[in-house]
Amino acid sequence: MNNASRVIRILASIGGLLVAAVTPGAALAQQPAAPQAIEITLLHVKPGQEPAFRDWVKNESNPHRIKGGVKDRETWMTTMGLGGEVYFVRPITGLASYDAPPSGVTEAETAAVVAKRQSMILDLRTYLVTPRPELSVAPKPGYQAKVAVLSTQSVMPGHVSAYTSNLKALTAVIAKTNAKGVLVSQTGLGGDPNEFNVVVFFDSFADLDRFPAEFGKAATAAKLPPEAADIVARTNYRVIRYQPELSIVPAL
Repeated sequence: MNNASRVIRILASIGGLLVAAVTPGAALAQQPAAPQAIEITLLHVKPGQEPAFRDWVKNESNPHRIKGGVKDRETWMTTMGLGGEVYFVRPITGLASYDAPPSGVTEAETAAVVAKRQSMILDLRTYLVTPRPELSVAPKPGYQAKVAVLSTQSVMPGHVSAYTSNLKALTAVIAKTNAKGVLVSQTGLGGDPNEFNVVVFFDSFADLDRFPAEFGKAATAAKLPPEAADIVARTNYRVIRYQPELSIVPAL
C-alpha cells in the first residue's frame, strides 16, 4: 500500500478517512462500512532528548513493533507548536485488539523498550479518533504527505450539529484552494467526544504561506458565512510534518 492510500485511510490528524464505495444497484441492499477507528499516541519529548528519541524510534521501537505484528504506524512531529511533540498514528481493527498481548515479543522485551521511552519523554496520552469522511475532502490518489496544519477544536456541548454543518461548508471551500486535501475526525475514547480534528495538507511552507489569500478568494466566491458565535469553545493550531523514516509502512 502506498503512502497516498494510507494518508487517505489514516488521520495524523491528526485525521484519517475511509471511503466505502457502494454501487447504485447495491445501495439499498447494504450499508456503507463504518470508518475504521484510529489510535493516536501523543507524547512530548524532554528537551535535549530529541536526537536520542528519533534513534530509539528508528532502531528499537519500530523493529520491536514490527516483530510484534504491527504493519502500519505513521509518525508526525510538530514543527510549529509545542516543542518535542510527536504523534504516532495507527489503525486498529477494533477494541478487542487490546485484549491480546502482542505476539512475537516477550513481556521483558516490551518492558525494556517502554522503560527507555519513558526516560526520554515528559508525558504520553493515547486516544481514539473516528474519521468523518462526509466532512472531508481526500487528497488525490498518489499524493505524498509532507506538511499539514492540524486544527483541534473543542465544540460547545449541544452544538455539534451546527458545527459539523459549518465545517462541511468550510472544507468545501478549502478544497478550492491550493491545499491538497482536508481530513476530519472526531475524538472518542481517551478524549473529549466534542473535540474535532481537522488536518489540511500542503506540499510546503511556501504553499501554506499562500493559503490565506487563496482561502479568502474561495470563501468570497462561495459566499461562506462567518462562523456563528458560541459554537467553538477553543481552537489550537499546529503545523506537523510527516516523518517517513520513523514510520512503519505496509508492504506493497
